[in-house]
Amino acid sequence: MAAAQELNPKRDYPDLIEDQMLAIAIYGETVAAYRYMVLSEKLPNEEDRKMFAAISDEEQTHKQQLQTLADKHYPDSSFFISDADKALVVAGPRLIDVRDIQDYRSVMGMALETEWLVARFYQAMSTRARTSEIRDTFTTLGNESFTHYRRLQKLARERGLLSDDD
Repeated sequence: MAAAQELNPKRDYPDLIEDQMLAIAIYGETVAAYRYMVLSEKLPNEEDRKMFAAISDEEQTHKQQLQTLADKHYPDSSFFISDADKALVVAGPRLIDVRDIQDYRSVMGMALETEWLVARFYQAMSTRARTSEIRDTFTTLGNESFTHYRRLQKLARERGLLSDDD
């Protein structure tokens, strides 16, 4: 897991229109919901499983909010999400497995980096979105992603999954 400073590079985002922003955001929320669901099923600690189940539910709700906006404002959109687009909101492979503490450490690192990427993406896109409803949603979801990042970072420290520098 990279230090927090390394997770905060100045990022140039491509010129995206709102349907593209929404498609990328939906992808990110879908991956996050899936990953947290896997963690909620695989971890031995019940407290951790409950937390990840709750975050998975939140991410699923975010995905549905975004899908509703996409359906409302861009019902005929068919934007193809490239690997470069996916990398704007997801770190590491989409599919994960957790069999031991090393896997947990690795997945937690990906989850932290992904929450940071998503938060930064929403922050940037909220200033570019033309539709106030989309702009407001991106602002809210960006704040929630920063909150998830802090919750995950606290848990990772408590479980000894991060070094002192992270």
